[in-house]
Amino acid sequence: MIFTHELIQYDVQVLVPIVHGSEEIEVVTVVDILRRAKAKVIVASVEKSLEVLASQGTKIVADILIGDAQESPYDLIILPVR
Repeated sequence: MIFTHELIQYDVQVLVPIVHGSEEIEVVTVVDILRRAKAKVIVASVEKSLEVLASQGTKIVADILIGDAQESPYDLIILPVR
C-alpha cells in the first residue's frame, strides 16, 4: 500500500521558546519549515513582553508568553541558540 503526504495528518505540537538575543535564522527557519509541514508551532517569549529583539536587531513577536505555554502538552521543544 502506498501513502502520499496528502493522506497523512500531523497532530504535532511544537514549542519554540525565544529570548532577547535569539538567533533570527534559527527561530524563523525552524518555525517556517515546521508550519509548512503542518505542525502546530507555538513561539513563546521568555521575556516580559511578546516582542523579542533577536541577535541582529530583528524584532520577533511571539505567539504567547512562556508562562501561558505550560498549559499545553508538547511533542517537541526546540531551543534556538542564543
